[in-house]
Amino acid sequence: MLSIFKTNRIVLSLLLIPYAFLLRSYGLFGEVPTDFDNGGILSDWIFETIGLNDQILVITSMALIVIQAIYLILFTNNGKLSNEQNLFAGLFYVLFSSMSISFLGLTPALMGNTFLLLALSELYNIYKHKEPSGHHFNAGFWLALGALFYGSIFLFFFFGLLAINLMRAFNIREMLQFTSGYAVPFILLFTYYFYIGDVDESYWAYLESSFGIMDFREFPVLSGYITLGVFAILLLVSIFNYGAFVDRQGMKVRKNYNMLFLFFPFAIGSIFIQSGVGMEHLIIFAIPLSILIGQIFFKMKKQIWAEALHIILLALVPLCHYLLS
Repeated sequence: MLSIFKTNRIVLSLLLIPYAFLLRSYGLFGEVPTDFDNGGILSDWIFETIGLNDQILVITSMALIVIQAIYLILFTNNGKLSNEQNLFAGLFYVLFSSMSISFLGLTPALMGNTFLLLALSELYNIYKHKEPSGHHFNAGFWLALGALFYGSIFLFFFFGLLAINLMRAFNIREMLQFTSGYAVPFILLFTYYFYIGDVDESYWAYLESSFGIMDFREFPVLSGYITLGVFAILLLVSIFNYGAFVDRQGMKVRKNYNMLFLFFPFAIGSIFIQSGVGMEHLIIFAIPLSILIGQIFFKMKKQIWAEALHIILLALVPLCHYLLS
């Protein structure tokens, strides 16, 4: 199966649609979490707009996952993160984003992932760019929107500052460009609530309710711990393979990989500041893990091992959905 995705033909990424449907079909028939009280202002607005019908939320999340996966493929290939272009990043993004039943609904964290991806794409483009100001501004803008969908993404503001310093020499003007972009969504939203006279009850209340110190919800009994264990193993595998990722690579590709690894401590840190954090939060880790694990699978000399490991990961999905949830 993996051989189908060892290609640079982006049209074949459309096969992710039936792949996502198969992995996430439990959401259409079983009970999945769809009512989240830890979202940001914009995610709550989305829920109010489309309603809380389970099937609509599951289908919407399925469509969003596929769109994010295709964007991730383009992002990975354009970033030269692999010597040969392939579709593995999108394949594993769909797989990792379907591991737990907590991932199957339209969650604030999933919506926030969209803006993390857009911000990463902007930051990847600033290395040795003659006029990077637009990318700095846009990266800040997307991260701020992500924080308005899912509060703990606020922590990635500091990720953005460090990423700019990682990709380029320190420049206070570039830091201000990024910060200006970050401030715009908050200023616009504040202006709107000020105009309707609802600053205290809505704007500040939403921002305060998005954060909590170690405010954990209870995990599902067994499937949640399996998902947590799988993500922990994948994270360790990625870290142990750091040398293989950057070996014999140009400076730009090395910096791109370093930015992905810089993502992890902020993703971990966001767990401890998010209000009502649960299993759905782990979907943030799917962004860097899908790229890194995808490249590990792509570079395996014995593809039969890659196929076998992929089947094991695939088997864990229905196991967690149907038998252990």
